[in-house]
Amino acid sequence: MLSLPLCAQRKVSADVEVKTVAKGKVSTVTKSVYCTRNGRLVTLFRTPVSYYAVSNIKGEVQIYNPSSGEVLTRIDESLSSNTELVMLFMSGHIDDLGLGYFGYKATGTSRDGEYLKKVFTHADPQQAKVEIVYENYLPIYCEYTSPEGKCLGRKYLSEYNTVGRFTLPLRVTDINYGKDRDSTVTRTIYSSVRLDTDDPAFDFTVPADAKPMKLEQQAQ
Repeated sequence: MLSLPLCAQRKVSADVEVKTVAKGKVSTVTKSVYCTRNGRLVTLFRTPVSYYAVSNIKGEVQIYNPSSGEVLTRIDESLSSNTELVMLFMSGHIDDLGLGYFGYKATGTSRDGEYLKKVFTHADPQQAKVEIVYENYLPIYCEYTSPEGKCLGRKYLSEYNTVGRFTLPLRVTDINYGKDRDSTVTRTIYSSVRLDTDDPAFDFTVPADAKPMKLEQQAQ
């Protein structure tokens, strides 16, 4: 069991590689995330396109393109900073992997040897049921099931590493099942986890003279 709180850090940053395989094609995104305990998240996307995203827990997001000096502003709960794994672990929301933010509650608990299992359900019966499996009180597996009993997706969390008082899974694999047995596999690798540094990226703000992105660009 962890003896120290995981939310003891004021700032946590990490480099991230996201590799996605879908319909036989592979795409890779590299970025760095800068998480502050107040819920502010700065993401510097590096490849294939360089841009910044600044978000908060309410889902208020600014996407800034330095090369064009343009900014796109959106409000979308699904874009909340709490959807970033580093932020979840930093804030101590390990037990439900942030499901509570989206209206889920634990409705069942069981043991399978050394593993603890918890079932989370939503007040809306049309929402998926979620089961999380824990080893040593850390989530290692997550499964999403439709109301009809179909597996919609699986998440595997592994290679846990502790830096100071902060623990994070360095490898996360998501499998989302589509129609006709098609599936999308996304592997996320975290590296260079840094605690409470004075990196100026934590304080990045979109320039006041940034131009609103044109509507046709927003739709792309």
